[in-house]
Amino acid sequence: MKKIIISIATTLFLFGCEPLEEVPFSFLSVENLYQNEKDVDAALFGVYSTMNEGIDELWYFLATSGAGESVVVRLKGDGNQGQLSALAFQPTTAHGVWWSHFYRGINRANTVIAEVSGVGLEPSVEEQKIAEARFLRAWYYFNLVKWFGGVPLQLEATKDFSDETVKKPRSSIEEVYNVIIEDLEYAETRLPESWDNPNLGRATSWAAKAYLGKVYLNMAGKPLEQDGMYAMAASKFQEIVDDGPYSLQMNFADIFSVDNEFNSEIIFARPNIAQNGAGSVLNFFAGVPLSPFAFNGGQYQFGFTEAFYNSFPDNDLRRDVTLLYSYVNTNGNTIVFNDPNNLDNARFGGYNDPKGIGFGKLLDTSGAYTNPFQHGNDFIFMRYGDVLLMLAEALNESGSSSEALPFLNQIRDRAGLDDVVTTNQSELREIIKQERKWELAGEFTEYPDLQRWGDIEQSLQNNEDAQFFGTVYDPKLELFPIPQSQLDGNENLEQNPGY
Repeated sequence: MKKIIISIATTLFLFGCEPLEEVPFSFLSVENLYQNEKDVDAALFGVYSTMNEGIDELWYFLATSGAGESVVVRLKGDGNQGQLSALAFQPTTAHGVWWSHFYRGINRANTVIAEVSGVGLEPSVEEQKIAEARFLRAWYYFNLVKWFGGVPLQLEATKDFSDETVKKPRSSIEEVYNVIIEDLEYAETRLPESWDNPNLGRATSWAAKAYLGKVYLNMAGKPLEQDGMYAMAASKFQEIVDDGPYSLQMNFADIFSVDNEFNSEIIFARPNIAQNGAGSVLNFFAGVPLSPFAFNGGQYQFGFTEAFYNSFPDNDLRRDVTLLYSYVNTNGNTIVFNDPNNLDNARFGGYNDPKGIGFGKLLDTSGAYTNPFQHGNDFIFMRYGDVLLMLAEALNESGSSSEALPFLNQIRDRAGLDDVVTTNQSELREIIKQERKWELAGEFTEYPDLQRWGDIEQSLQNNEDAQFFGTVYDPKLELFPIPQSQLDGNENLEQNPGY
């Protein structure tokens, strides 16, 4: 996939500019653009490329991990950053840019689905291409339904911009999930189990299974709370454990190393390379003061609370991988969090509260970057450790608490912690929740987890930025507001209650 990303940038250049707001872009609508399999793959790479949106990576992180209970932002006077980390959401908050990005990806996927049948591929190859597009469409809709609830369902390529085509009302949450399930069920039986090295990063049947299980898990939780979904989630995750090619990395830090990408734990990730248009800028935003792992010493725009650091057992091997309590900066000085004797404390006012402890999973040790947008750390969206914890959770909630323990304890064993032995469902539920917070910190899971657990209100008590901004719980915080720009452009859209 590292080579493929270069193709994505080239493809987008050849097809020209596109609108960034209001209506989805009609991608590759010229019929003669689809002549052979290579053309179809080029279009598919365009669907993937919508995951790479430059500076908006910061808003994706802050809307998923930042809106959990452990992230704080340095620029508290910046409306967007503070609003997201403190759950003080507004219809104009920057999370809204991803509405347009998600729908752009959906429309590109719809175009591939509509056009591939005219290329003349072998039936099995044609189905595989459609399956890949449907997986990606499901991925974008899964983000949308978690963030916003029910959203408009656009299941055909946008070939005109009439009101009837683009100004659709919202479908229900359940209707959106039903489309996601149909797409993932189609994909899991037609996608390959793996790809060769140049294609690493493309969706596989195992990724479809993992997301199908996660969709069931979300439908079992709030707000739908559908019966039987925990058992369905457990069954799908069990398929991956029993028959899949994945295993835990022995060393927790190796999961995130730029020298060990697409390792045995990675199920679905967005690849990044040190090239304009193909790298990540999130490392730059995350970089601690004078960081040796980020362009120009980093921007230290967010961190994790010291309370979260202290929540780890002292012997938990994940803590000092996830959180940089101390580090050696570009001047060769050892910097310790909240130490008034640190040298180089002038930058950003020092490495201290209330700006947070740096994020250790995004360390670009390659040194290959020459600007903020060229960091090579991949974005891991789904990995085996997550599957094991979701399996443990699904089994526990299905009433099979004793069966959940081996999967939970695989995670704890790697972290250097003692095995859990309780089979009390309530006790085990809280243990699994805490394990997810420790294991998956900063991996885009925190706010969605709190949503489905029904723990948003409780989380505000631990959210330091929420306390700083005086956020008071309101049921509206269970979802993001629909972006104001979308409401202005579509009178058929209704805002989420309370905003």
